[in-house]
Order: sequence, then C-alpha cells, then structure tokens
Amino acid sequence: MGEWTTAELRGRGLSKNAIRHKVREGKLFRVHRGIYTDKWTPLAVARALAHGLSRIHFTGKTAQEIYLGRQLTFPLEAEGPRTLKGKNFHVSHSRLRATCKINGLPVVQPLWAARKISRACRPLLEEHYRGKHGPGRLERDRRRMRRVPKPLKNTIRRAAIGADSPPERTLSRQLRAEGIYPEHNVLIAGYRFDLRIGKLVVEVDGWEYHKHSVTFQADRSKQNAAVAHGYTVLRFTADDINHHLNQAILLIKATLDVVKGGKPKLPSSATQPYWTWHRCV
Repeated sequence: MGEWTTAELRGRGLSKNAIRHKVREGKLFRVHRGIYTDKWTPLAVARALAHGLSRIHFTGKTAQEIYLGRQLTFPLEAEGPRTLKGKNFHVSHSRLRATCKINGLPVVQPLWAARKISRACRPLLEEHYRGKHGPGRLERDRRRMRRVPKPLKNTIRRAAIGADSPPERTLSRQLRAEGIYPEHNVLIAGYRFDLRIGKLVVEVDGWEYHKHSVTFQADRSKQNAAVAHGYTVLRFTADDINHHLNQAILLIKATLDVVKGGKPKLPSSATQPYWTWHRCV
C-alpha cells in the first residue's frame, strides 16, 4: 500500500501525463488535489489524507472505528486547520488541541472525537474509559474540555463507564435505561465491586475468572467485608445476564426496595429454584 503527493510522484520520475495515465488505468487513485493512493479503500484513503494533509486528525465515527480496531468506512471524518470536502471524506475546521496517533493514524482524543457523534459514541466511551481508572480519566478529560455538549453529557450518563466485561455493560445499560445509575469498579474495604447502587452492590461473575480456588476464597472474603460494612450483595453469572437479563433487573429493583424497608413482590428467580427456570441448566 502506498500514498504519495504529486511532488513525490514527480520525484519518482512520473510526469503529469504519466500520473493522469495511471489514474485512468486504475493504478493510481486521486484522493484530493495533489494526493494519491494505489488502493481505493477507506484505510488507504485515510493514510493518503494523513500523508498529504499533515495537520488533519480523524474524528467522529472514523476516530471511533480507529480506537475500536474496526474496519474503516466511508465517509471519513477529520478535523483540520481548514474545511475540505472530497469524494468520501470531509474535514471540518478545528484548532485540534487534543490529538494523538493510533496505529500510525492521527486522531482526535476520544472525548473530543465523541462530540461529533454524541448520540452514537457509547462504544468508544465504554472501551476507552473501562476499568477501575476509567471514571477518573473521564472526569479529568471532562475538566480539560470545560464545556461538554448536552448530547454528549446524556450519552455519558447512559454509558457503563468503568465496567470491565460485556455482561457488566449489558446490565448497566439496561439499568440506566430504566433510570437506575450504578457506579462501576467501586472500592469498598479494599475490594473492587462491579456495580454499586446506594447500599446495594452487584457482582457479575465470569466462569474463566472464578474457576480458581484463590479467586473463590477472595470472593467469599470480599462479600463478607461488604456485608460487614452495611451493604447488601447480589451476585449474577454471565449466563444470568446473557439469558435472563429481565429477571436480573427485576431482582435488583426488588432488592433496592427491600434495602429501603419495602416489601416488594419478588421475581420468580427469587422464589423458585434456579433449575426450574434457568435456560442454562
């Protein structure tokens, strides 16, 4: 794969007519004035743009695809010192204060890139701000940005910031959709818990991580510590979330009511043995 400017092609001994001839033959593709590539794919065009327009950085959906390791798609979105439009790409004017490089491609940093796709940036936010340090890094970036657009604020509120695994994210998203906003990777008595909602903590256990005896012991001690500190603990498996999400949500809601002193109607997952209703048994 190659990308060149007109000056570089001329330096390789190609005349203007020779360049035009290669374009007509499909051996070269003109990306923009003075910028060429030998393949017409989103990645090739992105590399050519970055090579020929050294001060642009990809943003929006293109940045999200780059950060998530996805295949790039047209149209490409970028920011730069001036507005440019071409076949299958658009560069909008920006001062570009928050940028970096990913796999050789210049990109706007995640929170800034997310402004361009505020309603569709949840995958980018959840991946970039995952893990125990995710919420803190997001908060620092929000302070750096100073003014966070309202649509982006709303997406942040709906995103499972700090969650480690896909089942945790699935559970968190559904809770948020129903107006319950858990914290992730919360520290209690020296232990990290997956979700906390007031005085209720929720753990989502994966089979691979929890198959070892040391982990089994740690989880028992961890749960005991949370209870001793006044928390109620619910534990779900990945199968619970993947196959019985609605039951998990109902049980969390009922338990929150119990914690507050209520007497809710309990879901079947709390009133019947699991082998009578669980799909994975």
